[in-house]
Amino acid sequence: MTLWDFEAGMRAALHNTRTLLIERRPHMATSLADIEPMIAVRDRILAEPSAADLSFAEIRRRAFHTLLAEHDQPDDALANELYAAYLQHRLNATALYADAAPLFASLDPTLRLALLSNGNTHPEHLGIADRFDVIAFAGDDYRAKPAPDLFAQALGHTDCRAADMIHVGDALETDVAGANAIGATSVWLNRDHRPNETAIVPDYTISTLTELDTLL
Repeated sequence: MTLWDFEAGMRAALHNTRTLLIERRPHMATSLADIEPMIAVRDRILAEPSAADLSFAEIRRRAFHTLLAEHDQPDDALANELYAAYLQHRLNATALYADAAPLFASLDPTLRLALLSNGNTHPEHLGIADRFDVIAFAGDDYRAKPAPDLFAQALGHTDCRAADMIHVGDALETDVAGANAIGATSVWLNRDHRPNETAIVPDYTISTLTELDTLL
């Protein structure tokens, strides 16, 4: 939700995955009249304390297994098929925000750029992988933000000090809190002008990536 519209891609992918599920299990059409139960299962797993050490990819995978167990019966093979279909649909449906490409074009070419993600959408699918000096995802090797693992990976591969790092992200609890914890400059990208109802304070707040160019 910083460079690409995950929410729109996620919903489109869930609609397509639900269609596949109903083809495999027609009797589930009633209990899964729309994608909201699928979203609810994923959100419930995400809210569990044990989810703190899981990547978003693993949370999504577990959500399909849980969905079948709760709405029909456990079926590991089908759950894995749904997960694979979801990933492919989401990659096809996910697009960059309109302000992303102009930002890359305007950045000082001497800046070292790192993409640090708790998700699983690789920037090569969006044609921007070559923009980054470092690309790191939460998973088996790195704990998800706000843990320092991904930040340390970027700092180590760019010979940058934390005090010289500017981290931009849309999530207060992961992006801003993680940057604040290591002493980096935190920039909250608040596209929807949401109120900050937490105790987490970003160094700067912007509503579009266009403002980041001015801030830099």
